Amino acid sequence: MPSYKNDSVHGSGYLDPASKDLLDVHMSMREEPDLGADPIRVVIADQDHIFIEGVASLLKEWEEFELVGKAFSLEEAYELCSREKPAFIMMGVTFRGESCAPTVKRLCDADSQLRVMVVASMGESGFVLDALRAGARGFGFRDEMSADRLRSLLWAQACGDIAFSGSLGTVLQGALLNGRPTDASDSVESSYFDSLDDRETKVLALLEEGLSNEEISQRLFLSVSTVKKAINGIIQKLHVSNRVQAAVVSARYNRG
Repeated sequence: MPSYKNDSVHGSGYLDPASKDLLDVHMSMREEPDLGADPIRVVIADQDHIFIEGVASLLKEWEEFELVGKAFSLEEAYELCSREKPAFIMMGVTFRGESCAPTVKRLCDADSQLRVMVVASMGESGFVLDALRAGARGFGFRDEMSADRLRSLLWAQACGDIAFSGSLGTVLQGALLNGRPTDASDSVESSYFDSLDDRETKVLALLEEGLSNEEISQRLFLSVSTVKKAINGIIQKLHVSNRVQAAVVSARYNRG
C-alpha cells in the first residue's frame, strides 16, 4: 500500500490524487467484502452550509465517493448515519460551540466500522483531542484544506488509516490519541499563558495546529527568525521543554 502525504508537497511517497496508482488502490479496495463494488458512501456534517456545499460539489466530481447525506446538527448527523450506513462521515469538530465528541462516541459505539473524520478551525485543537479520543480516526484544518488534501484525507480514511492534515508531528499525534505523550505537566498555570505577548499567543495557536516555522512565518507575515524567537519565548514562559509540549499543554488549557 503506498504511503500518503497529507499535504501539497510533492516529495518521496507522495501519491497524486489523480494518479493511476491511486486508481489501482481504489479498484483493489472495491474487491474487499466490506466495501463492495459501489462507490464509498460519505456523509458530511457541519454548521457551515457553504462549507458543506463546497465539499458536496467536490465529492460529485470524484467517482470513487458517493455523498449520501448532509447534516447541519449533531443529532441530524447521528440520525443520518443510522439510516444511511455510510462508510465514513466528515463532520465539524464543534456545532455552535458544542463538542462533537459525544456524538462521535455514539456513532462509533453504534457502528464499529464507521470511520469518522473531524474538521477544525484555528483554536479548536482541544476539541480535536476529545473527538480523537472518542473514536475519530483523523482530522483536517479548514484553513489548510485544498481539494487535493481533502481527497487524500478521504482516501486515507477509506483505506483504514489514521489521517492527520498538515505538518503535525508524530509525537503530537501520539498526544492526541493516547493522552500522555510527553512529560509535560498535566496542567499549566493560567499565569504562564497570561505572560505571553500578542505575537507569542498567535504563534502558539499555530503551533497547536501543527504548522512548521516556515508555515507560521507565511501565515503571520513574520520572518522565520522572528518565529523562532517567539517559540523560544513560549517554551520559556510555559516552562516546557519543546514546541510539541507547548502545543499539547495549550490544547489542554484551551479545552478547559
